[in-house]
Amino acid sequence: MQDKPEKKMTKKTEKPSTTSKAKTLKAGTKVEAETKKAAKLANTGPKPRQAPLIHKTFVAKPNEILSEWQILDAANQPLGRLSSFIAHVLMGKHKAGYTRSADTGDFVVVLNAEKVKLTGNKWADKTYYHHTGYVGGIKAKTAQQIRDTKPEQLIEKAVWRMLPHGHMGRKWFKKLKVYAGSEHPHQAQKPNLLAFPYARAKGENHA
Repeated sequence: MQDKPEKKMTKKTEKPSTTSKAKTLKAGTKVEAETKKAAKLANTGPKPRQAPLIHKTFVAKPNEILSEWQILDAANQPLGRLSSFIAHVLMGKHKAGYTRSADTGDFVVVLNAEKVKLTGNKWADKTYYHHTGYVGGIKAKTAQQIRDTKPEQLIEKAVWRMLPHGHMGRKWFKKLKVYAGSEHPHQAQKPNLLAFPYARAKGENHA
């Protein structure tokens, strides 16, 4: 009888349990959190102070203001739009350095005031009133009567009513020069030709 060979005993390797895996993961995350905390503490310190954002309001100074001379042709242009544009230029609102309490506007020379246009039946219906100061001293004139006698007053009255009625308004109004015809005595000032943004073509009807 032959002896049977002895079986070799092999030790089975034990597989790591799920609880041990969770413990190692927890330890790893703990270490990571501690390292991040240490890095944060190392970086924390007196940071350079940032300057606050300040938006400064520009205020024009008297020695920095440069008033120019502008010339504008009123022929065949509507009275209301023309007058509002003139008031805009007189106050200096077309400039980037406009200041409400300073005279930043330009001088405006208006030509051909007698050829200004009114829409509809306003030449007969539009009435201008004036009171002499005495009892019963109210006077009335139509737009047509003013155009026949003093056409400059049509633009002057319209512009004055579109300006602030104070010391600045009176100052701006003095820079307005209106002439009935196409001639003016301001050649020495070399006025620039001002483009009217609402200009109408010659011969265009005003309904």
